[in-house]
Amino acid sequence: MSLFTGSYSIRQINPLEKVKFKYVQWLSLAIWLVCLMLGFTRIAKYSFFSIRVWGFLILGIISLLIWLKISWSDKAALISPQLFKNLRFSMQLIAYCFAKIATLALGFIFPIYVQAVNHGSVSLAGWVTFPGAVITALMAALAGKLLDKKGARLPIIIGIIASLTSLILMNVLAPLSNLAIVLLYVLYYGGYGMCFGSLMTSGLITLGKASHAQGNAIFNTLQQFSGALGTAL
Repeated sequence: MSLFTGSYSIRQINPLEKVKFKYVQWLSLAIWLVCLMLGFTRIAKYSFFSIRVWGFLILGIISLLIWLKISWSDKAALISPQLFKNLRFSMQLIAYCFAKIATLALGFIFPIYVQAVNHGSVSLAGWVTFPGAVITALMAALAGKLLDKKGARLPIIIGIIASLTSLILMNVLAPLSNLAIVLLYVLYYGGYGMCFGSLMTSGLITLGKASHAQGNAIFNTLQQFSGALGTAL
């Protein structure tokens, strides 16, 4: 039904219009993520080449291939695999995931390190990561301003250099005192705050506006998965 006022036409949209949900695509993606997670978490208990590890990894790969087969030619796919053909989007997504893996891994390891290696208290183990949490919020705000004025390249490069420098120093200077952990964690987390949000923003910019919703879903889904994977590893 249309309502006419002068030369303008307003089309009434049916709010009850059905939207088909892609159950098979959703299920195959869910199985892929769950199986990969189960496979990696079992590395701590079983040999990497054991059936207990590779059984889940192979099942996850099969589920991924099923999803690719079903979704590749589907113009209304739940998440279109065609987006990954965009090299700039894919590379920034990979960097985004590795940043999350490393960050959650360090956040899990350092409190244990303070207690088990440096024989610190439980409260001290919690406080050593607090300055890093503060600095990442400040650096994320600064990165946003730099991105608006200079583009995404500068905050991403600064952040990656800072985080990589911190990771290298952690290995070179180990074993680490509690003060060294605080300082290096601040350096790492400051770099993380600079580059993490910028990677997502820059990655989405490379996609067309019509694909922003799917791109955002990919980033957020893999952010959660990467965080869980970092903790497991």
